[in-house]
Amino acid sequence: MKRLAALLALTSLAPLTHAFPWYASGNNIRGAQLMSEQERRDYVAHLQSMKTLPECQAYWDAHNKDIDARAAQQHVALPPVQGNPCQVMVQMGRIR
Repeated sequence: MKRLAALLALTSLAPLTHAFPWYASGNNIRGAQLMSEQERRDYVAHLQSMKTLPECQAYWDAHNKDIDARAAQQHVALPPVQGNPCQVMVQMGRIR
């Protein structure tokens, strides 16, 4: 019973640790295949440290420009931009 209570306590905290769990692994970032593992971790950490929507949007837009340039340079076709992690964080109350 104690194990179950501990597991439930940990799972209830999981949403607080990541603004967007799907992105948090770093492997689901658009263009992740063009980034090193450290770059993916840094990207997620930096994105999750944002405090305001304009700050987040500027960082995310710059990331997309950079990753599009890398893709063009390496002749890699990336899928179109879908979703917006900054909007997800607004909806979750992480940024305003």
